[in-house]
Amino acid sequence: MADRQKTGLTLVMQMARLGDFLQTTPLLRALKSRVGSSLAVLVTPAVAPLAESCPVVDQVWTLDPGPLLECLQAGSSPQGGMPSRWNRLTAQLSERRVDEIYNLNLGPLGAALCRIWDRAAVRGWRWSGRGDGLVGADWSGFVMGLVADRRLTRLHLSDILASYADPPSPPASSLEYVVHETRRQDALELLPPSVPKVVLQLGANSPLRRWPLEYHAAVAGALLVQGAGVILVGSPSERLLAERFLDELGPISHRVCNLMGQTGIPGLAGVLSQADLVISNDTGTLHLATAVGAKVLGLYMGPAVLHETGPYGPHHLVLQARDMCGPCQEQDPVCKGRAQCRRLLKPSAVYKAALALLQGLPPQEAGTGLDLGPHAGALVGEHDGFGQIYRPVEVQESDWRVFGGVALREAGRMLMRSAYEPDWAGVAAELKQGYSACPESERPGLARLAGQAEDLAAAVLNEDRPRAGLLAAEAPMLKPLADLAGAYRPGRLGDACLAAAKALRLALDSGG
Repeated sequence: MADRQKTGLTLVMQMARLGDFLQTTPLLRALKSRVGSSLAVLVTPAVAPLAESCPVVDQVWTLDPGPLLECLQAGSSPQGGMPSRWNRLTAQLSERRVDEIYNLNLGPLGAALCRIWDRAAVRGWRWSGRGDGLVGADWSGFVMGLVADRRLTRLHLSDILASYADPPSPPASSLEYVVHETRRQDALELLPPSVPKVVLQLGANSPLRRWPLEYHAAVAGALLVQGAGVILVGSPSERLLAERFLDELGPISHRVCNLMGQTGIPGLAGVLSQADLVISNDTGTLHLATAVGAKVLGLYMGPAVLHETGPYGPHHLVLQARDMCGPCQEQDPVCKGRAQCRRLLKPSAVYKAALALLQGLPPQEAGTGLDLGPHAGALVGEHDGFGQIYRPVEVQESDWRVFGGVALREAGRMLMRSAYEPDWAGVAAELKQGYSACPESERPGLARLAGQAEDLAAAVLNEDRPRAGLLAAEAPMLKPLADLAGAYRPGRLGDACLAAAKALRLALDSGG
């Protein structure tokens, strides 16, 4: 493939938010490893500053998706002829030669844009040959199938996206953004001198992902008393959050360095690069902080799942709320927006963890003894032979979903990368050290599930789709695998099912 791409241009289309682009950088790194190829990205204007500071990108193309979406919503057919307005809006794109496209956007717009370059090889989301919907990678159905119960998810978005390039090993151990030295110096002039610098990101794209402002204020007040400098960052639209936060903080609010809405992306990157600690919800700011090398304390709740979008790279500490109804679907939460899970992470625990990190303790120690209660946990990011994983700081109570999540993770990894083989000694140690023994009441069900995974492997290898469908009905956890029967390489899918079975049997023998 490297020879075929030697003189061509590869285009990656990622027209999503700031954090989504940053989590695409491991894929960009993998693609750039093809010596001699040129790499372009198509992004929204708001994300362009990120793309321009990505060291592996050769060209940055921008596009406002709004007018093009209007064309599609007005009844235009992306499979057939497009109206003159569409052609005018995409005229500059159509003049450029593209040899290969990676479309990362699930929706009609990206698929329609792929039609501009009808001779390019398209990977990622595209119109099916029948023209009746979108299709993705061979393994995309497995990833989409995990949405049915997101408590089973153990695959990070960055690793999923990188898998489109099928790298033989992890292409990157961190997200990528280059901070210009002048931005670092500019940041030093804005920040309080001679004190530990703690950056707070109060906002998130959804209220369900936001830790309560009064909790942020409690932690900030305690850190100020200890002599730390507290810095607020965020977009101009989040200034009201800053005002409410400062009101909550009271008489000492004047000691806060409020940069909310005052830095663009390059300036924000400079500020984050000078921070001793960044405390953030699941936001683009958090991902930018990891990309510039900052130490992160992530606060995850509601629809935010660290396994999916946690701080990428080793040595970051995450506190994850684990409510009975979470992780929820952001557009239709069970709680109807009340989000009581946001209060499962107590200010006392966050303050204790933050203070320990500022004192230089490793995250494993900083996350110990936080008294988080039964519905929250502290986990530390690590990198292994596939990509990102998160290990519990202290032994967590297990159930079938914990073990099922690890089993599906190993199966999915085998589906997504042809060179991947599980490190079974590592998986066994992860299960034994991180989780309590399988409850006696669940052992028969777990053993039965392992047997069903083995039966599914046999059905796949024999191309017995009716049997695979029956097993999916009997064991819904296996449905993401069973649904690939008949549409995926039988040998590799059979191996993935056997990997799930082996992980489940290791779980039966494990326990902290």
